Amino acid sequence: MKKREPGRNTGIRPTGGGPWWAGIGLMGGVILVVSGVGLLLLLVWAGSNAADDWALYYGAGKVVAIGCVIAGTTLLARRRERD
Repeated sequence: MKKREPGRNTGIRPTGGGPWWAGIGLMGGVILVVSGVGLLLLLVWAGSNAADDWALYYGAGKVVAIGCVIAGTTLLARRRERD
């Protein structure tokens, strides 16, 4: 049996089953942050009647968090490429 050579193509292709936000880049992250903050402000200023409806705040917070992670990791990756 032969040993595998480094860099040799094994014929296995990636499936591409990544998350929905994979590959949207810096501008996508910024758009997610802005839209999440806008949704949070709308929820706070609109004054929802249901005080126990925390799912809306949770969803908006998740959008902001995902946007921050995407924008931050994109900026760090660009900085590492420069150095």
